Amino acid sequence: MTRTARSSFPRAIQRDRSQARNGLDPSIRKNGAGSHNWGSLSEEERLEDAALHDENVEHEDVPAAQDVVEDVEFKATPARSEDELKEARKIRKNALHKKNVDLSAIARSSAAASTSPPSASAMDSRLAQGKNISDVV
Repeated sequence: MTRTARSSFPRAIQRDRSQARNGLDPSIRKNGAGSHNWGSLSEEERLEDAALHDENVEHEDVPAAQDVVEDVEFKATPARSEDELKEARKIRKNALHKKNVDLSAIARSSAAASTSPPSASAMDSRLAQGKNISDVV
């Protein structure tokens, strides 16, 4: 604004401050479909149809490949004898004393470390040693 008599009046200064400096009227809509001005009313119907199509594709009844679950038969692990358990405990006890640790041997002997649920022979041996059943469980 140039230095004129008008520029010194407070009301004129307030009005000029609120107007856009680029000369465009802020009330002109940019062919927008609302106050957000993203797109036009002519495109609104096309966008709605595309959204409905996407929604229908998501809810089709055709199962996806990862949704199909094959029936898998679970086999119970065979019960180990007391001798096998003693050997497995011995392997686990001495496994870390060697220089070359065999992790697969430790994994194979994991049945010896399992105490849930205790086997009947283990319960009998603990009872024979005089331990209370409540101490075992």
